Parts: sequence; C-alpha cells; structure tokens
Amino acid sequence: MPLWAPVCALVLGWAVLVVLRHSWAGDMRLHLGTLHGLLRDPWSPVDPLVGAVEGSPYYSPTMVALAAAAEVTGLRPQAVLELAGLANVVLWLWALIRFCRLLGGPAVGPLAVVFSLLLWGLRPHEWSGFFGLYSLSWTMAYPSLTATALMLLAWHAYLTARWVPLAPLLALIVLIHPFTALNTALGLLAFVLARPARLRDRGQYAAGAAAAVLALAWPWSDLTALPAAAGGLSRIHQGLVLDLGADFGLGHYGLALVGLPALVTGVDRRPLGRELLLLFTLAVSVAGLGAIAGSYGFARVLPVALLALHLALASCLGAPGPRARRAVYAGVAAAACAAGLYGNSGGLIRAWWEPVPPRTLEAWKARDPRTVYAPVIRKVKPGTVVLSDRSWPGRLVNGKGAYSVVPGWPYPFVDEAARRRDVRRFFARGTTDAERMSIIERYRVDCLLTTRRNRVGLAGFRVRARAAKGGVLLSCRLFLPRCLRKPRGRERRRSCWSPPRWGSAPTPACSDRPTRSRRAGEAGRWRPTPAPGWSSC
Repeated sequence: MPLWAPVCALVLGWAVLVVLRHSWAGDMRLHLGTLHGLLRDPWSPVDPLVGAVEGSPYYSPTMVALAAAAEVTGLRPQAVLELAGLANVVLWLWALIRFCRLLGGPAVGPLAVVFSLLLWGLRPHEWSGFFGLYSLSWTMAYPSLTATALMLLAWHAYLTARWVPLAPLLALIVLIHPFTALNTALGLLAFVLARPARLRDRGQYAAGAAAAVLALAWPWSDLTALPAAAGGLSRIHQGLVLDLGADFGLGHYGLALVGLPALVTGVDRRPLGRELLLLFTLAVSVAGLGAIAGSYGFARVLPVALLALHLALASCLGAPGPRARRAVYAGVAAAACAAGLYGNSGGLIRAWWEPVPPRTLEAWKARDPRTVYAPVIRKVKPGTVVLSDRSWPGRLVNGKGAYSVVPGWPYPFVDEAARRRDVRRFFARGTTDAERMSIIERYRVDCLLTTRRNRVGLAGFRVRARAAKGGVLLSCRLFLPRCLRKPRGRERRRSCWSPPRWGSAPTPACSDRPTRSRRAGEAGRWRPTPAPGWSSC
C-alpha cells in the first residue's frame, strides 16, 4: 500500500463527516446564491448579491458546471455544493501529492498533506484560499480550493513542460479565483527566476496566449472589470496583515516557520529548493509591499508563502537517506503538528456527527453557524429583493437565492455607498411613507427584514415571519410578481426585469411588479401596474 493512501483516506473520511453535518456559514451562502441565480437564468443571470447588473465574476466555470449538474440531477443547490466539496478535497489531495513527486521520495506527499493541514497557527483563519484543517471544514466547497488544486497541477505541467494542459488550467484558475491566479503567477515567476533557461521553450508562450484567449472569451463575466474593482476589496483583508503578530506570531501563521530552516538550507541540496525559497520570498514581498501601500488584498498571497514552507519541510523530512540526522528536526516538526492540531480543533468538532451545543463549539474554537435570523430567513423566497436594517443579514438572504439592497460582501461593481445612504434614510425616524415607497420602488424591494428598534409599518406589506429571539421581523408585499410565482405546468419562470450589463446605465425593462396604485374602495390593496420609468408589459 502506498504511503499516501491511509493519509488521504483519513482526510477524506473527515471531510465526509463534516459534509454530513450540513452545517455551513460564511461564503457558502454566497455560492448558494450564485447557484440559485444560474438555475433561474443560466444564460444571462443577474449578480447573486443585489441583482442589479447582469453577469458577475462569481459565475465561474465551476459554478456553471455545478448549476448544470443541479439541473440534470434535480438536487438542491446545497447538496450539489456539499458533493462538490468532497470532490474538491479529492482533487486537492491528488494535485498536492502529484506535485510532491517532483520534490523527492514517496513520503514527501503524505507529509506535505499533514503539514498543509496543521502547520498554520494556534488560532488559524477560516478564509477562502486558506487550506488549514479548520478553514477547510468551512471552505471545502468553495471554488478557491478548486483553484488551489488547479494551481498545483499548473505548476506541475510547467515544470514538466506539458504546455497543452497548461493553457486550460491557467484559464480556469483566472476565471474561478483571481486571487489564486496571482499565487499561480508568483509560482511561475519563481520557477523562471530559479532557472532562466526555462524561458527558451516557446511552448509556454503559446500556452499563455491560449489561456488569455480562453479567459477573455468567458461569457458570464468580464475580466477587464476586475483590476478597477480590486481596490474595493482591500479593507476586508486588513485583518490578515494586522494579525501577523498575534500571540507573538503564533496566532495564525507562526507554526509554519518550523519549515524555515529546511527552506533556507535546501536551496542546492534538494529538488526545487531554489524555487521554493524564491516563491516564499516573492509572496512575502508582495504581501509586505501591499500592506505598506494600503492594498491589503495582496495578503491573499500568504497561503502560498506558507505552502512553500510546508513543501520544504516535507521535502527535507521525507527525502531518502539516513534519518538519524533528521531525528531532532522531525521531533520539532511533530511537536509543531501537535500544537497545530490543537489550534485546528475546531475542524475536528466540525466532524462530530451529533448536535453540538454552542458552549462546546466555543471550547473547541469553532463558531456556531446558527443565527437568530434562522426562523425568519426560511420564509424568504428565491428571487425576491430584501431590504434590511443591517448589512450582515444580506448574506443570509443571498444564501436563500434572494437579493439584498446593500451587499453583504464587498461588491465594487455597484454603488454601495449610495445604497447604504438610502437604507439609512429609509429607517430614519423623520422619513415619510412617500420617501420610503420611492426607495422601495427604486430597488424593487419585496420584503423588509428588521429588528425590534427599526420596525417600519407600510401599507401593502404584511408580516410573514418573526423570530422570538432578537425581535427579528420579516414583512413582505401582498402581491408577488409573476416571475416569482411557482410556474404552472410547462410555464417557464421568467425574469422580473432585464438588468443592464456591467458598467452601463439602467434601462427601462418590462415588469409586472406592483406600484402603489389603489383601486377605489380597496384601500391598501395593490394592483400590478408598471412602475414609474418602466415600460409597460
């Protein structure tokens, strides 16, 4: 039996137990909303956050393929994503072990898997693109893990001069997860700087050109809009840099420094030693320069810096030869892994097959995905637009396939500041009902999600659900437009409006949503007449 088989079986069994809990939070809701959007309109879907523009970078090849699978099999979006999470774990394990064959003997791959899962910190981050054990328990279904596996395969293809598969791999990485595309580029640059003679092969230039053509031809998103939007993603990544010194450096990344001696001493002793050192140097330099310039989004290269440390340590300890000299170093690495297992204990409790109380989750350093909004969010229908007095519940709304007025995640493709101003004005005490109705019609709002202190009573809305804890209230319009009703027979669900392409101005569209028109003798009732500025159906 190969050495990697028991390690991979153990990791995959853990992943199955995590999936069987069906307990998710974070960006999982965003990807659920993305699948819902593609299932409603696979050819011209609106963005999954606010439904304001057509197309989105979240509509990657991975999500389109999963939406097609959901359409064919009839599975719910969450079930499809959970199965995709298991496939991602298998793909990541295979890609990592395949790449490690270039680093030494058969023991390098299993050691790299263990180090990549454990050697992070005592309080590791649960971020997209971070593949520690605890982070993976939340992010295994994210496209970022798919892109990370493809990155390892692309590096392997480049180092073995396989240019034909390199082109589609690079195109997929760019479309699936642009941050991982930056990490992939750093790895390729490190390979070139370590061995400049690699530039002589002309096949790589053809592969790069083909990858660019394939990426630009993707119809569901516009890659040319990403550079201009990168600045809007800086603030949310600030904590990744500021946490570098937490707990004397051991909080989030410090345990990986166990591999630093192996990285430095293996430059000329072990395969790809020079490449790994350059990769680590480039990643740390990019993150540091980005932090100095205030562009904290470049902190997303930190996982590839830690990956270089993990691979160097695995190459050192797994290389063939007398192991007596490495016994002390192996003991230090084992102690670091034990500390990392303690730090990633949240990933272990996430695999427990019975309900876990909140106090136990806190003791095991895992967060509780349950919220006070749960009884209310169940009543939100996919495709509706929800206006909330807080921005964070917008994430819960997106997880149901609905849209929020204020995006729950940073989304620089819409005027987020204007939307926040309108929401504040909507819930201000001095705002009149007429002003509130103008905001409702501007954003085509179907439901209001409010807490106890910001409850607003409007004609034409009725309470659909309430949560006893937290005083959360969901009020929705009495009239549902045809596009949100359940289709009858062979009737096809239609879109409520025709949104503009990215960056273009809104244009009138055909809609059967109601305006505040009242019939004589029927006060408070709504009738489906065209909204101001919209064309009649």
